[in-house]
Amino acid sequence: MANPMLEILRGLIYGNILPVGKLSPGARVFATLMGRHGDIVPFLAPQIHDHAMTVAKVPARKYYYDAELLVDTELAVERWYGFDAPMITADNYNFEVEALGAKMVYSDYGMPAVDTNQPLIKERADLDRLGALDPTKGRIPVGVEIARLSAAKGLGLFANGLFCSPFSFICAATGYPKAVRALRKDPAYAKELFDYAENKAIFPYLKAQAKAGVKQTIGADAWSAFPNLTPEMVDEWVVPSAMRLKERGKKDLKMRVSAGAAAADYCEEDPAKFNKEIMFKCLSVALKLLPMNMTMTVMGRTQDWDMRWVQEFAVKNKKWGRKLPIYASLNSRFVRDSTPQQIVEKIREWINIMGRDGGLMFFIGNVPADTPPVNVHTALQAVHKLGHYPIAKDLSAITVEPHKFTPFDDWLKGQPEADVIFKAREKK
Repeated sequence: MANPMLEILRGLIYGNILPVGKLSPGARVFATLMGRHGDIVPFLAPQIHDHAMTVAKVPARKYYYDAELLVDTELAVERWYGFDAPMITADNYNFEVEALGAKMVYSDYGMPAVDTNQPLIKERADLDRLGALDPTKGRIPVGVEIARLSAAKGLGLFANGLFCSPFSFICAATGYPKAVRALRKDPAYAKELFDYAENKAIFPYLKAQAKAGVKQTIGADAWSAFPNLTPEMVDEWVVPSAMRLKERGKKDLKMRVSAGAAAADYCEEDPAKFNKEIMFKCLSVALKLLPMNMTMTVMGRTQDWDMRWVQEFAVKNKKWGRKLPIYASLNSRFVRDSTPQQIVEKIREWINIMGRDGGLMFFIGNVPADTPPVNVHTALQAVHKLGHYPIAKDLSAITVEPHKFTPFDDWLKGQPEADVIFKAREKK
């Protein structure tokens, strides 16, 4: 990967002063984040761990326990697709709770999952019984190594550690019904749960990441999405918790800690209940948790949204005279279950609404394991073709066919990750 500081500088110049020439993928992202737009609408790598494992045909029981295999597999699959920025993810909600002794369900074909029928925390006394997380237990060392390798393998400013944010940890440890009941009915117990999650379960993991040289880490928090929590509840509970972790990480670890990723994400499933006022409240609360000012959608039923609402919010909350960048997520099920042409038409619609004035980036909330690769390839091809600046006046006149691509195994030969992936298959 190119020098990250040079990519930032190139992106700043292109996006604000001199929009000339072709940008590297990284500079394209920074031009969009910190300027008006780059040469092409960027498509950032999504959460892809299960899908990457499936494409590469490596066994789950090795993939989720071997940091080098996981990182190399994701990097290879992301490069095969051609995303503009990399991202390494794993089953980020499971590391802390598993290491503390939660009962888990393991599979030959997918990521480990918490056994919700046998919660780790059943009552207040369990907090004392469990004590603090031991960072040598479970797969915590694997998580630390994944974070270290993200930087070592050249991800630059896109390298970071990962952890489970406090509310999502509480849901994994107690079950969602008990977690939300504590917030609503027993705030004293809820405060104890947050204190335990932040200081006894999560912080030892962050400390181990910092000791390994990790400079920034992001906490996943899908359980804090709407309607699991209202935006008011996120503001009352999740935002202060994230600020506490941020300050402690900065003070004690000299590390950038960003908890609450996907908190307040607007995930209403019934289109008849879509509500612009509630969506705007969610987007406003989420702004408090993001490391950069942007309008971010993640897991919602975005294929059915009126994206003029998202554009309106981004313009209404403009900074430095321009709209907030929009990080627009194609819904996971939509990408998996649609035809390539349906995906192209949705991208055409979104670029027409949100891309003409710049500040637009695409990604996929999560790529399910069984997503047809042609759908992902075509989505990326469509974004880059339809999102070429200046945006064409008549996007309907531009044809985007389902992308023809080299099969992954044929492409993998000669790539730096080939040996690791092919050897993992032999050990099935």
